[in-house]
Amino acid sequence: MDIFRKRHPLVPLALFMSILLLAMFAQSPAITFSALAGAVLYFCTIRGGFTVRSVFSYVACWGLVALVNPLFSTGGATPIVFVGGRPYTREALLYGVHLGAMLLAVLLWFRCERRLIPEEHRFFFFGRFAPKLALLISSVLRFIPLLRRRADAMRDAQIAVGVYDEPDWIHRAKSNLTTMSALTTWSLENAIDTGAAMKARGYGLPGRTTYRTYRFTAADGLWLAAILGLATLSVLALARGGLAISFYPNIVTAHADTLTRIGVAAYALLCLIPFLSVIKEELRWCFYRLKM
Repeated sequence: MDIFRKRHPLVPLALFMSILLLAMFAQSPAITFSALAGAVLYFCTIRGGFTVRSVFSYVACWGLVALVNPLFSTGGATPIVFVGGRPYTREALLYGVHLGAMLLAVLLWFRCERRLIPEEHRFFFFGRFAPKLALLISSVLRFIPLLRRRADAMRDAQIAVGVYDEPDWIHRAKSNLTTMSALTTWSLENAIDTGAAMKARGYGLPGRTTYRTYRFTAADGLWLAAILGLATLSVLALARGGLAISFYPNIVTAHADTLTRIGVAAYALLCLIPFLSVIKEELRWCFYRLKM
């Protein structure tokens, strides 16, 4: 268990939003690949690594974005090949690589969000002024793994009864549509039941107390100050233009001064905080076991 489960909900929320917003709007390869590296390390520690199928899907998504971008964006001064009379340029390809890395980093951080910001944190933070939004976000994040498990169970049952034995792709498509229809019906019914159960428990009514009360302690203040300080250094480096890069028509990078290097290092440390917190707890447990 990482240390953010014991902190005030504002601390992991500030960390997650700082990482995510800078990764989405910085438009800098140094920021993008720092976010991607931090997301991969944290995902591996909390999920035990990637499956071959997930690695293939992530790499395929990244490669698809990188290869397709030059087909729509013909900017760039270095043509690699001409496709239908339109230049397929190196600059557009490299921008596609950067864009695919940014999308992959954001996707992985959202997959880690459920561990970084537990469900009780979301209800504590959003349940007071936006209870319906908190319930919606929690339900959506909960239904995603449930739908995957239910879909795998339904697919295994259909394989057992020989539904996918037919080699015809039309027959397979109809079977997949049947599975999707059943999943949609089940998810809608489950959402209605969840909403009715929460309403019966008085969720959203004024004066309702939360499941757990969090007090903002001095340690929370130190954590929040450190997170905001690292994020501020990164923003200052971006504001000075030291991390700016232009892909079109030629690739032009800005001169990296000392503040730029400090800003990149601060953001890299910001992205590594969740990973380092898990490693710290694991080492502590290993030390305790050795003392037994």
